[in-house]
Amino acid sequence: MRKQTKIFLLIINVIVILVLSSQALYARAVHFIAYGDTRRDIKTRERPQIKHNAIARVIREKNPDFILFSGDMIYYDEFERFLEVITNNYTGSRMIPLYPVIGNHELIFGEKVNAIIKDLLKKPEIVNKSKEQTSFQSGLLNDIEILKGRLYQEIEGIVEAKLKKRSRQVLCEEICDKLDPSYISYLKEVLCEAKDGQSWYSFVKEADGLKIKFIALNSSLPDDEEQFRWFLNELKQFSGPKIIFEHYPPYSIGFHGCLDLMDSKSKASRFRDRYAKIFNDTANKVVMVISGHEHNYQRICKTDNTGSILLPVYIVSGGGGAELTGQAECDHSQIPMDGFHCMGLIPAYQFMDVVADTDDKNNLILKCKVLGLQCDLTEGLPDDDTFERQFVNDRLELIDDFTLNWQK
Repeated sequence: MRKQTKIFLLIINVIVILVLSSQALYARAVHFIAYGDTRRDIKTRERPQIKHNAIARVIREKNPDFILFSGDMIYYDEFERFLEVITNNYTGSRMIPLYPVIGNHELIFGEKVNAIIKDLLKKPEIVNKSKEQTSFQSGLLNDIEILKGRLYQEIEGIVEAKLKKRSRQVLCEEICDKLDPSYISYLKEVLCEAKDGQSWYSFVKEADGLKIKFIALNSSLPDDEEQFRWFLNELKQFSGPKIIFEHYPPYSIGFHGCLDLMDSKSKASRFRDRYAKIFNDTANKVVMVISGHEHNYQRICKTDNTGSILLPVYIVSGGGGAELTGQAECDHSQIPMDGFHCMGLIPAYQFMDVVADTDDKNNLILKCKVLGLQCDLTEGLPDDDTFERQFVNDRLELIDDFTLNWQK
């Protein structure tokens, strides 16, 4: 009997040690993925969310703790296709929470906008059916660009109060109310149970005893006083490191960097002018700002005399499936960068893989890898079927690899 008791106690001790060690292992690091811009482009006549689904399959294999999504989920109203990708890849027995922010394409609505969209959707069908010369197709593509210009003018004319209401509707009705309640409960807790009208939120994760705050902002509402006051309060209430994610990049040398950031009246410029100076104040302890909008990858930062990276670092990760774009065809020196420099713009379908760890409870270490498929824009982009064969885990390129250190 005494021998059996000893064996029983030994088994209990082993179980306790295993449980404690597994908890320590879990607490040691936080692993997350960041990406965005999964919507299709009307010119390429893609099937909605096909490229995104291939990317999401690879992300699922990485098994992150959660995902930061930087907006532009859909083109126009293809929420069902977007939600299918989320359901197929991030729900189930191993759930991967996805935290989204609002992009500009989620805010395409209104009677005039709907009419223009219908005209746009007809154009690719004509191009596909046409057997005329390339010049004829070029003319149709030019018509598409004209219609898109009219579309963006109509969108810019939507008043902020309607944008605010629509933003809340997208996050809480189109996403929270349509996904499995047991899966989406994490987002309801931080957002959809918050004040009505709110489309910004925050949450805290812990890496080996060090808490990190993640702040989701709606950059399509740069002038909204409620969001701005809420953001300042979030900074004030939390003394640790912070990671911010939103849609419009405050700094960029890409296509939108030229169009948006050089236009002082654009939403992107107004967001940068109001928020970037707060991001850049070291007293606010912002480590990284993650954006989308540009369909490429950029790492934008400052360095000291030794070449070490200074905080915060700005990341553009908009390679989730939309048609890729390159550098802006304008004088980059005229784009307001506030002394920040782009370390390189890479046209690539990609996502950022981050492990947040600490060597003690005072020092945060972010190990960042960007994985994906680079493309030469002069040779054209892969079609959906080719992309599905190419974007697989064992074929991905290491597009960028860097480490950030934050000290208390």
